[in-house]
Amino acid sequence: MAGFQIRRALPASLAIAIACGAGPPDPAAVAATRQEIAQAMDRYMVAARAVDPDAIAAFYTETGTLFEPGMSPVETRAAIRAFMASFPGVRVEVATATPDAIEVFGDTALLWGSYFERLAFPGQPVSEQRGKFVAEWVRQPDRSWLIQRLFRVPVSTQLPGGAQ
Repeated sequence: MAGFQIRRALPASLAIAIACGAGPPDPAAVAATRQEIAQAMDRYMVAARAVDPDAIAAFYTETGTLFEPGMSPVETRAAIRAFMASFPGVRVEVATATPDAIEVFGDTALLWGSYFERLAFPGQPVSEQRGKFVAEWVRQPDRSWLIQRLFRVPVSTQLPGGAQ
């Protein structure tokens, strides 16, 4: 629900900015921003594959929020760091994030995509997760991009009746 509210509110903000004389965004600047966001997401995935809690947390704003399936939101950079550190010994065999669309609204960008990961937790069989995600990136005063919110929504590959 919160992801829907963000997606709905941001285009309205853009329309208001254009109506107030800000003018349409420069296509070259938007393309450059999309590339920056895609590259930032690639770097985030490098940290995620390394299971490096400090590096992962560094991609979030101080007030950033991670929304993982089936659990309460993990709020603040420090809490995200602690959450990621709570998986000692996990091995990431595969972790990908494939962008579907990147929408740019001034100093905010939404990256919509799909994810897949194959993880090995100590003493457990290898597990696979796949789904959709949206990451809300915000430009910082130093012009870098950090994640304000990351939503992950699993998608089942199980077909009705148990077939795959």
